Amino acid sequence: MIVTLLGALALDLIPRPWTTVWGPEATLMTLTFWALRSPAWTGFGLTLLVSIALDVGRGAVLGQTALAAIWVVWGAQKWRSRVLWFGPFGQAVHLVWLWAGALAVQVAVRWLVAGDGIFAYGYLLSPLWMALVWPIWYALLLWPQRWRAELPKHRV
Repeated sequence: MIVTLLGALALDLIPRPWTTVWGPEATLMTLTFWALRSPAWTGFGLTLLVSIALDVGRGAVLGQTALAAIWVVWGAQKWRSRVLWFGPFGQAVHLVWLWAGALAVQVAVRWLVAGDGIFAYGYLLSPLWMALVWPIWYALLLWPQRWRAELPKHRV
């Protein structure tokens, strides 16, 4: 879990001009995955630590990503029993509203603290991109668990 979160954090911190506003948030999707699959290990402390590191790495308003990520982890843990009934595409339909709320929190914090960002229309596209990427992201993060389950069991 830690390796995937660090990888997603590194992926989000790579400077790419086309994903600064409307690209998918790899860290937010990874936190969502682990909040759904392992809620006991994905707490608010880990979420706060990862999201503060993301804010510091981006040079953003300190805490805007933390509020959004805590919203997502709370919502994913609360809706976990409902969301996991669906496949990855159905999960994406359910989670897009959670991600949209998280990005609305980021825009509101940026507007309250810095006075800008209220008309950032690019933020409307980010949850849609995250929903489109979610089935692939879900399969990638689930692959090591399935691979380990398919290993032959040796008897001693």
